Amino acid sequence: MNFKTLTSSLFIAISVSVNAQTQTFKVSGTVKDTKGDGVELATVILNNDLVTSTSNGGQFVLGNVPKGTYTYKVTFVGFQTVTGTITVDADRTINVTLNELGLQLNDVVVTARQVQMGSKSIVGEDAIRHIQPKSVSDILQLIPGNLTQNPNLNKLSQAHIREIDDNDKNNALGTGVVVDGTPLSNNANLQALSPTRYGSNSGAQSDGMSDQTTAGQGADLRTVSAGNIESVEVVRGIPGVEYGNLTSGLVIVKTKSGRTPWEAKVQTDPYSKLVYAGKGFALDGGGAINFSVDWSQSWGDTRRHYLGYDRMTATAGYSNRWNGLSFNVKGAVYSNINTRKQDKQYEEQDLHFKNKNIGARLSFNGSYTSSESFITRIDYNLSAQVSKTIDEHYDLISNPDGVITNVREPGVHEAIFKNKSYHSEYRIDGLPVNVYAQLVVNKYVGLGGTNHTTLKLGTEYTYDANKGDGLIFDMENPPQAMGAQTLRPRAFNDIPALHTLSGFVSDKLSLAIGTTRAEVEAGVRFSNLFLNADKSGGNKGMFVAEPRVNATINLLNKSNNRFFDDLSLTGGFGLSNKMPTLLYLYPDNVYYDNVSLSKYGDKAKDRLALLTTDVISNTTNHNLRPAHTRKLEGGLSFRKGKVNGYVTYFNERHTHEFGFASQLYWANYTRYDVPATATDPMYDASTGDVTYMYNNEKLKAQKTQITDMLTWGRPANNSRSLKHGIEYGLDLGVFKPLRTSLSINGAWFHVSRTEEETSLNYINRNFDYVAVMPSGYGTVKDRFNTTFRFITHLPAVKMIFTTTVQVVWYDSERMVYNDASGNPRTHIVNYQGRDYLAVDPIGYYDRGGHYTDWQPQMANDATLCLMMQRFQTYAFEKDVVKPWALFNFRFTKELGRIAELSFTANNFTNKRKWHTNKHTLAKRQLYPDMYFGAEVKFKF
Repeated sequence: MNFKTLTSSLFIAISVSVNAQTQTFKVSGTVKDTKGDGVELATVILNNDLVTSTSNGGQFVLGNVPKGTYTYKVTFVGFQTVTGTITVDADRTINVTLNELGLQLNDVVVTARQVQMGSKSIVGEDAIRHIQPKSVSDILQLIPGNLTQNPNLNKLSQAHIREIDDNDKNNALGTGVVVDGTPLSNNANLQALSPTRYGSNSGAQSDGMSDQTTAGQGADLRTVSAGNIESVEVVRGIPGVEYGNLTSGLVIVKTKSGRTPWEAKVQTDPYSKLVYAGKGFALDGGGAINFSVDWSQSWGDTRRHYLGYDRMTATAGYSNRWNGLSFNVKGAVYSNINTRKQDKQYEEQDLHFKNKNIGARLSFNGSYTSSESFITRIDYNLSAQVSKTIDEHYDLISNPDGVITNVREPGVHEAIFKNKSYHSEYRIDGLPVNVYAQLVVNKYVGLGGTNHTTLKLGTEYTYDANKGDGLIFDMENPPQAMGAQTLRPRAFNDIPALHTLSGFVSDKLSLAIGTTRAEVEAGVRFSNLFLNADKSGGNKGMFVAEPRVNATINLLNKSNNRFFDDLSLTGGFGLSNKMPTLLYLYPDNVYYDNVSLSKYGDKAKDRLALLTTDVISNTTNHNLRPAHTRKLEGGLSFRKGKVNGYVTYFNERHTHEFGFASQLYWANYTRYDVPATATDPMYDASTGDVTYMYNNEKLKAQKTQITDMLTWGRPANNSRSLKHGIEYGLDLGVFKPLRTSLSINGAWFHVSRTEEETSLNYINRNFDYVAVMPSGYGTVKDRFNTTFRFITHLPAVKMIFTTTVQVVWYDSERMVYNDASGNPRTHIVNYQGRDYLAVDPIGYYDRGGHYTDWQPQMANDATLCLMMQRFQTYAFEKDVVKPWALFNFRFTKELGRIAELSFTANNFTNKRKWHTNKHTLAKRQLYPDMYFGAEVKFKF
């Protein structure tokens, strides 16, 4: 069924439902606080689908509500959510009083609330303020399976979902981050020194330069102020079809709107300090204005203040409602600057760099509730994002050849002599721009009683471009001179923009079946990425279709059994894709500069340097595809009184993940032989000859033809990640004599990450062969952990503290090199009297460009056997970590109505255990460093 047919069918279904739905009523009411004042801009929701917000004075009206029984929910920032049930068989009124959030309330939730359908975790205001986060990533530690990490603004802050390795770039790239309905886009980030040589790194060395850039990765969460967040929803499972261009999961951030008190706070720990202030003003004519500002400074090591990070963010918003139209405008600016300054103690290194990310976001979103019965609600969103990303690097460069060139054309060119070492500075100047627009039409249809369905039809457009000046440096002082592959400046504003058009349709059905209930949400999303065929290897675009379904079936409830209040099965299936970013679609050209002659003399006339430049301009991969994910999951949840729990099994298959694959290039050039004592060397471009004077005789230099086999990196879909595991949680409620509750959650993750394409085994440029190795090399990791949270809440003294015991029961890792069937490719070989595990190539190339299939007898050849990839016999043995436990503590105390004191201690027992791999003797730290932090907050 194509998109047109499916859309037509849904409109017919809507029309039939409207004709059948003859009785509709009005639900109205007032939302007030405990002082009796109306609460403006509170959200009122019926059955999670009929939505409105209160006007000035706290009044609301929902028209065209079909006859039936509804669950309603009323929410507002800073107040406790109110829920209830109402039967609509005539015009009805709901009057609600909201209690201000505070530790004086009996019900304070400082953990993530689980929503089984879709495997969602929702973190509310109480939990956020108890965590004392510095960035959004700190909030994610409440998600099942995640381990405690100390807050650290000096590191990139990215979202990783169902992951063991927090450094995996594809997992972060595939995690969507949505702030107030607008996806944070990193698709136009090009902060890479040279993708064809260094991949996504912004530096050529391991000096920390690349640790602060996110090209080819997910968005940096440090650009979102954690102090202005109302709630965070993490979708670990299958998101709705209105969310696209993701594979791993989704993080939805909602910032504060409406009237809020003045709030000022100071956070401090041994490594950082943070100051925040914010306020929401109610306007006399209706509506509200919010603003917040924060500043923070951080050091990765207090002994090294020359390695520092500074952040400043500011947000402002306006919200209002006129009749059926709600309108929200949100703006944010941020400045993230990471610096390695010159330090007198390290002057001999002569190294300093700066990573700067200064940007702004502006969004307009809201909804229109129609007075007509055909359409229930129209949601709209329009946003723009822009950032100035600058990476500057200054270093001392070593140049053994002593020659450089500034040409961009292939051929033999006279080169420039340089010192064997010199200072070089380069700058990567990016200006990513994103425009996003989405329009969604919703139709709620009552099916009688508590049965209902919601149809959703939407379209979405995304524009991503980079208008920056790109890589800039002095061509006579290039930032890299080692090796044949060299660099050239490159402008980003010459790279074509990305245009993505999407459409989606879904239906969410809630149906009573006897005494039980089933809920099913199913839909499909279509997306097309439009490309510049001339610059993308002839590829005009990429199209994907993504069907998704989530379901929950209630088996037992109070009406059909005496033991369970609720026992439900959940499940889901979905496909999703992540389109390639600009970094992978439009890589830079490859330049090889091979030394044909380097004749140096005391006099300028006795010097001549020649470089042979080869240029590869066709570096795009016309076979590049979107990264693809298939998710399947099922689970069981229950509730008995105050006790509730869940368990979820998931199986995920992530294929065509992005990376860079080595490509082979045969560089053919001429080398000229000129004696060191010769004079007056000259090059004749017309004949390709070099002449010189030697003993008063003019001679022609001898030529030697050289063929070097060199490699460069092309964007590719060259890896896959197969995951499965179990997530679980159990809340045992409150033990009243101690006012303490116990919340347990955790997960078992199994992650297999391997190459899905062949690779090159390049030994060095002097070896006559390059092997082609089979796919299947990678790692398999397992981890099983449980987090116990003992939460003691004393409402009478407005105090809550949490003691957390995090136990890692099992943690293992091993390397694998398997074929498609999972069988090991390794076999035992004896080399120089020792046994090794070896993997045979599938073939090899020689200097003449000829390819030869590998034959088993080649393993006996003294030269050819060097191409076999050899490993120590223990290399594929599993490394298992013994169980270990971490103790953390959090404390929050309200001081009257205007102040609040919070304290955090991670690893307060100061455990310093390291794990040693018994095979390789490599060590890794298990426990985070002991950490103490405090926060003082004032509200008035």
